[in-house]
Amino acid sequence: MMVGIAANLALTRPQSVAGIITAAGVGAVGALISDIDVGTSASHKEADKVVGLTVLVVIATIALEYFTNIKLLDKVANDSGTLRIVLGVILFVAVCAFGKEQPHRSFMHSFLALVLLDIAIGLVYVPFVPYFTIGFLSHLATDIFNRRKVRLLYPLKGGVSLNLFHAHGTANNVFFAVGSFVSAAEVGLLLLNR
Repeated sequence: MMVGIAANLALTRPQSVAGIITAAGVGAVGALISDIDVGTSASHKEADKVVGLTVLVVIATIALEYFTNIKLLDKVANDSGTLRIVLGVILFVAVCAFGKEQPHRSFMHSFLALVLLDIAIGLVYVPFVPYFTIGFLSHLATDIFNRRKVRLLYPLKGGVSLNLFHAHGTANNVFFAVGSFVSAAEVGLLLLNR
């Protein structure tokens, strides 16, 4: 999640508090959602954590929107309309429901899932798509360092693995620490340059 937020802030360089909240919130969801499929591998507890963190990010983003009065939800509702939002949410949930039942690092770690989720996000609000994509791709990029192959071209067999780290090892903590530091530095720089 922190790598997704850091990548979003570094690549999109938002110039407002609303932009920072949007980049961080949507980027975090993009970075987390791929691991909704972990319930089909090692443990359902991990999938529950992903869902819980995703919901927490959405709630935090809505709370920040309310307290900072940036009117993001109003803008989404006005620009997209109810039907598009409902269709986007239904598609997003359907893709995630399908992905949750697939083996870990297969469908939900593929470019196909990214395209389908980007379509769903685009139905809800097109400006969210780049943030979600960067978050999602940052997740895939960090996962290819693991020993287990990532099926980027699902449904094709095979995958990519650099076989350098274990998923729950020291590298995880390093990615988290570096992502947190870069995120904090980016927010600080962005706020100073406003």
